[in-house]
Amino acid sequence: MEDRRVPIRSTKQRILLASLLLNANRLVTIDELIDRLWADPPSDARGTAQAHLGRLRRTLSGAGAPPRLIRTDPHGYVIEVAEEQLDLARFAGLIDRARREADGRREIVVLREALALWHGRPLSNVPSDHLQRTDVPRLVEQRLQAAERRFELELDLGEGEDVIGELQELVNAEPFRERFWALLMTALYRQGRQQEALECYRACAAILREEIGLDPGQELRDLHQAILRRSREIAGPRPRRERTIPATRWEARPGSPCQLPPEIGDFVGRAAELRQIVDHFVSRRSSTVPIVAVVGFPGVGKTALAVKAAHTLRGEFPGGQLYVQLGGSTGRPRDLRDALADLLTGLGEPGSRRSDLEGHAAMLRERLADRQILLVVDDVADVRQARAVLPGTHGCGVLLTSRQRLVDLPGVERVRPGPFPPSEALAFLERLLGAGRIQRERPVAEEIARLCGYLPLALRIVGARSALRPSCPLAALAASLRDEDRRLDELATRDLQMRTVLDASYAALDPAARTLLRRLAALRGAEFADGTALALAGGDGIRILDRLVEANLVEPADSGGGEPRYRLHELAAIHARQQPDPDAR
Repeated sequence: MEDRRVPIRSTKQRILLASLLLNANRLVTIDELIDRLWADPPSDARGTAQAHLGRLRRTLSGAGAPPRLIRTDPHGYVIEVAEEQLDLARFAGLIDRARREADGRREIVVLREALALWHGRPLSNVPSDHLQRTDVPRLVEQRLQAAERRFELELDLGEGEDVIGELQELVNAEPFRERFWALLMTALYRQGRQQEALECYRACAAILREEIGLDPGQELRDLHQAILRRSREIAGPRPRRERTIPATRWEARPGSPCQLPPEIGDFVGRAAELRQIVDHFVSRRSSTVPIVAVVGFPGVGKTALAVKAAHTLRGEFPGGQLYVQLGGSTGRPRDLRDALADLLTGLGEPGSRRSDLEGHAAMLRERLADRQILLVVDDVADVRQARAVLPGTHGCGVLLTSRQRLVDLPGVERVRPGPFPPSEALAFLERLLGAGRIQRERPVAEEIARLCGYLPLALRIVGARSALRPSCPLAALAASLRDEDRRLDELATRDLQMRTVLDASYAALDPAARTLLRRLAALRGAEFADGTALALAGGDGIRILDRLVEANLVEPADSGGGEPRYRLHELAAIHARQQPDPDAR
């Protein structure tokens, strides 16, 4: 087959070709291809996928490809290509060759050859959520590790002047990768450009604090101090650093899955909570599995915070990141066996040999043993669900989200994001609607934020509704939200409803807890003492109140050392007052 460009105009054909080439010379099952073609497969997915495969074959054969380039197997398909025909395989071979080089200058030459194979972000024209989530991050990480190694070598050999421009491009493209900042600062300093090196540190620190609420890591802080002192230790070529790129093998299944959902682009605030999560995993020293549970009121942004933290922690868990949704707040939690099977599939175990829950859990612990993988388990219903996904050995980490406090789960660092402070609520509305619109109607925007209880979900609903009518003044929306009877109905779009979210939490309560919640809401007070709960619910009132606290519908307040006090979120109170009393006649 002669070399020439073959346009693949069909998006489904591009997804299929990419899926096969990422697993070249290995069987890819029809179920795996279906997962990559559709987030929600149609009823006739198997037949449709086979039809797309047939059209892909005809497209390639029309361009002169061998007739058996894509071979059919009883269980799926195999694309047969030689290593020199595939850039990914060539890149992997060159990286392995670079690792074996004893001479630094020869290693640089091989690394440059490997990096020259890259042209932009991989699979940028392949619209598959599965591929973009699972394969692209792994490929990008391999390229960045190779680039880091190349620049380290060139600085070690005194070639810093030649790499400054490329490093500046990389810190712009990857601003959270602190190692590139360190290399750029070192290169500038060695060229006598101390002030520019210090300015790099300030720029990096500002980005990290503004975007993720963290300070630079220890390496950057030490380098900053060394530059301030004009340390001789970093003033010239250093001995070759003993650091290698992790072995990159051209093998069938990715060894480091990344299943994390995308970060939310309009994420604001939560600096303290992010720091608490990250510090707990980064500072882990014990032989136990570090577990963080992000718990809180419905709609407070637990999932967004957990996903943001998980992306920040990717470097701490080079073995990969797994994500599973348990549906604990929906009233219809996922079957744990199905959830565990999904995690096992992400670890390269396409089908479980055991049908019972305990067997699935044991197999998961076996696959996680001695690996550095972060599990993000979203919307946990209860402690039973949480325990089923816990690894058995240290090295892994677990990040949970739940509307329950999970107080019976031992050894957990609990992070409890509350409603936004007023300033962050306004900043969030600015992200959603534009700073100009908020500044023009600032007093009304402040009132809307207050009427939304400063909840991220309620604010996002307001932003979605207002974005549809950009010329409509915010005052009209504020007027509709002032009416308590209509407020929850106004906080709704086609896909997001504040009432539905609160319905699920209310339905999960036992009858005694629902009764107490309705009675507390009827008080219409900002705070109440636990004696009030005792009066409203009788002798068992405190225990019932504890259940409301566990469900994050009632919040402990500062009692100043006196009788314990609590508060009820305004939207939860409105919702509870609108619920029927089954004892009323």
